[in-house]
Amino acid sequence: MIYVLANNSTAGSYTRDFDLSRNKSLHTLQLPALSIDGSPGTIYFLKYVLSTLTPSACLKIRVLYEDRYFYGVGPRWPQSSKAKREKEASRHHLRFEVLREMHKVRGFQLELCASVWGRSGEEPVRMLEEAIAEEEAKGGFDEYLCKPLVMYNPQQFYQRYWSFASY
Repeated sequence: MIYVLANNSTAGSYTRDFDLSRNKSLHTLQLPALSIDGSPGTIYFLKYVLSTLTPSACLKIRVLYEDRYFYGVGPRWPQSSKAKREKEASRHHLRFEVLREMHKVRGFQLELCASVWGRSGEEPVRMLEEAIAEEEAKGGFDEYLCKPLVMYNPQQFYQRYWSFASY
């Protein structure tokens, strides 16, 4: 696994540094959900990265959601208000729009991963499944060959890094 430091300012300026065409065995591209913000620079960067990938049998895009994405989960967190839930649904929809733009460049299997530390993954997984169901109801995944998957990863992910994993 290779980790590459990236943020909005470096992503737009140094796309030539993200040419992945030399990597012949890349199967999974992991992105922190925080990095999929819908800005034009981010969309350009992500589409560029996908365009440099050598075609392979199957590419997975795994979007990692950390603890901070799951308000109202666990005994020490207050329950989410309706306004907070609607705001989070809007964020999911925006991310799904960016992912649809990426999918136009190159097809992939989408995985949403609840990467939470020290608590049960049932509630975060349920929340991500609900986000997918809402988007499916709007026809948001009609272009995808496979339905997006939701998974639970109990290991902590460090949000500052993008990872390019070969499995």
